[in-house]
Amino acid sequence: MSEQTDRCSAQQALGHDYDHYDPGFALDPHAEYATLRSKCPVAHTENYGGFHILSKYADVSEVLHDAARFSSWPADTPPTPGHNRALIPLEVDPPEHRRYRMIVDPLFRPKAIAHIADSVRTYAVRLVDGMLEKREFDFVTEFAQPYPSAVFLSLVGLDFSVERRDQLCAWAGTILHTTTDGVRHGDAEAQTAARLRAGKELNNFLRGLLDERLESPGDDIISVLVNARMAGQRKLEYKEILNFAYVLVLAGLDTVTTALGFSFMHLARRPDLQDRLAADPSLIPGAIEELLRYEPIVHMSRTVTEQCVIRDTQLRPGDRVVLPLASAHRDEDAFEHADELLIDREPDRTMVFGAGNHRCLGSHLARLEMTIAFEEILRRVPRFSLPDGARLAAHGGQTRSLATLPFRTWRDD
Repeated sequence: MSEQTDRCSAQQALGHDYDHYDPGFALDPHAEYATLRSKCPVAHTENYGGFHILSKYADVSEVLHDAARFSSWPADTPPTPGHNRALIPLEVDPPEHRRYRMIVDPLFRPKAIAHIADSVRTYAVRLVDGMLEKREFDFVTEFAQPYPSAVFLSLVGLDFSVERRDQLCAWAGTILHTTTDGVRHGDAEAQTAARLRAGKELNNFLRGLLDERLESPGDDIISVLVNARMAGQRKLEYKEILNFAYVLVLAGLDTVTTALGFSFMHLARRPDLQDRLAADPSLIPGAIEELLRYEPIVHMSRTVTEQCVIRDTQLRPGDRVVLPLASAHRDEDAFEHADELLIDREPDRTMVFGAGNHRCLGSHLARLEMTIAFEEILRRVPRFSLPDGARLAAHGGQTRSLATLPFRTWRDD
């Protein structure tokens, strides 16, 4: 670990310790990240086993592009107890990482996912129907959460059911955010137990699905993995396919849900942007990119493998660093007017889908899902708002996620 003299303390810079699982921090961390960028851009905390927080865009980019000195294993801070096998391809380093990505990258290219656009739109329309019928509701529950889970079920060849959808969402939420009822933030033992239980249940579900595909393969992603070969040679092992599927569930459900939640939270507060996007849908793709920059959700982790220095801070093998994209994308040195939401911005250097060899596998799918959601909501609900006195809540963790977003399909102005 780094020497004490090398460390700039998050506790001293912020006046309290850094805790990315804290719900209050997760809802709006930007003022604290601004403080860290200004006072302590490589901050250290002893929380969750001890790690450094890199808050500047340039430093985050350096680490993400340097897999030799910063390993992706393990991906979470703190690592889940008992997690002793790297998640594929999320926690695998080069050169093995590239061999796995060669199998799945073609499955998520724009042309490869174009065929699901109609079914995605059909489901979005169905959810908007429900929004219009209820008029006032929780946006996370009624749209942001069920929408990507239905897409995932389609990709793995499972018939849609509300029960199956809700169970997948519950497992993902518990694993990433410890959102199970009765488990409070700060109860580390209960949080760990909940994550382990949910992980085991999800794993058992995926085992059943994989066994079905081995017996009777189809044209879904799991079946493709069953028949795939590593660099044209051996087939994937059972545990490797299971590992792939586990990552697809967590990444495919949580990130789109969260991105939609924060995006429509900000749009609900900006009638001017609602009016512009509803009047000119061609602005939607650019608006999505800016909203993703404005409110990134992923809190990555890396493990130092070689001694190195970042901003005069000595890092040694075994040290842990976290890379909050929410801070990097509000960095004044990287983006002009970084704290302003400008849907006409043309950012050419964002890392909202990661960077380097671990750039997000599902970025094209996420953009497709978000574009269709924006189009269908703004077409039929061009004016919306948050209820007066709306109380918002969030979950922290490896990703930041809105727990609730009170929403109504009209606005008074």
